[in-house]
Amino acid sequence: MQFTAEHAEWGRVDITLDDLGCGRSWEEIHRVRGVELVCPECGGQVHARVSKLGTRHLYHRSRPPSCSLANESLEHHLLKLELVTCARAAGFRAELEVAAPTGEWRADVMVFNADGTRLMALEAQLSPITVEEIAARTGLYERDGVGVCWFGLRPRPWVGSVPTLLVQAPEEQGQAWTVAAGLARFCDWPVSWSPAGATLGEAVAWMLTGRIVPHTPVASSRRVTNEGEWGEWADGWTRFWNDSWRLWWTAPAYAARDAECAREQAEARRRREAEEKAAALQRAVREKEKARKKAAKDRAYQQFWTRTGLDRQAWKYFRAMAELYFDLDLIFGAPDARYGDGRPVYERGGPDGEDWTLVGVACPDPCRLRAWAEDLALLVPSHADLDVLAGRAWAPFQVYVLDPYTGEMDHERVLPAPVSP
Repeated sequence: MQFTAEHAEWGRVDITLDDLGCGRSWEEIHRVRGVELVCPECGGQVHARVSKLGTRHLYHRSRPPSCSLANESLEHHLLKLELVTCARAAGFRAELEVAAPTGEWRADVMVFNADGTRLMALEAQLSPITVEEIAARTGLYERDGVGVCWFGLRPRPWVGSVPTLLVQAPEEQGQAWTVAAGLARFCDWPVSWSPAGATLGEAVAWMLTGRIVPHTPVASSRRVTNEGEWGEWADGWTRFWNDSWRLWWTAPAYAARDAECAREQAEARRRREAEEKAAALQRAVREKEKARKKAAKDRAYQQFWTRTGLDRQAWKYFRAMAELYFDLDLIFGAPDARYGDGRPVYERGGPDGEDWTLVGVACPDPCRLRAWAEDLALLVPSHADLDVLAGRAWAPFQVYVLDPYTGEMDHERVLPAPVSP
């Protein structure tokens, strides 16, 4: 079954047109002896007839095994007929089975611009074909400046890898063909794609007039799903279980908004990465400063232990004796250069123990005493340390001896040495 033929004098014959595309009528070829029509592909003789369904068509008296037009299925022919009808209903000149001058392609339906240039090929693809083959055929159309849309009726591996519409034939006479998949609308909050319904006639008219275009999604959402569902139009219809439709038909405004969302997401990603980089840099600086302070603190403690001759166990006893002697809740700070590398001693008070009052300095370096020594209690671990402080006193000092090795606790007010006359 096919719809076009060649006549030696009339030229191309298209039986889907009232004048057969050559100024003739159906009656001049149907059941008329002597009319010689040949197949445009194989050159074999074809004849006009009407099917049981009332469809006019041409047939080979002897079907050649290598002629694709002769071997097309009834579904293929009916879909081609519907496609050419839709294109013509949209106001365009459309012809069936149009071949390239080079013979590299033959369009099921070729739609022309008003100036006669080729606009778009409408291809009914119902027989098996690989993703690579359909991509190559699409590339030939693109090379020649012709748009293309591939129409199918059921799941195939190539679906969605090229501009595609899956369509559904009407269940009852008088109903319209409909689009089952391949047409989508965009929502930018949240960013998502959802199926759009249309009749085949509407979809063909929209693509021929530019109201829909094939679009590869670029924003974060790259699947078409029904609201509240996870499955795509054609989950599992592609070559591998995790393949998805890579492009679909949509309005140019939706394509532009998708691109804008992609730019916004990229900018947000850049800002986030910049913020994360800045935060990482700040963390690195803080960690470096923390490490520096820890190293300085470790050095200060090491110097403290070396200078005082105390170890951690002796220091533990020293602190316990101080708290017992003064009967106060005491806090001992780290060695502090402001207090002669001694450890400041705070009394903790207040309702929650958050008020710290500086009351003394433990084990200060006698060579680094300053004015604070006149006002604060000086805590030392031995009488030898007391004697050293006494030798350096320029004012009365309050010195407390807390010997962690003997348990001796003593208090003495040290006076400056008298000045010789």
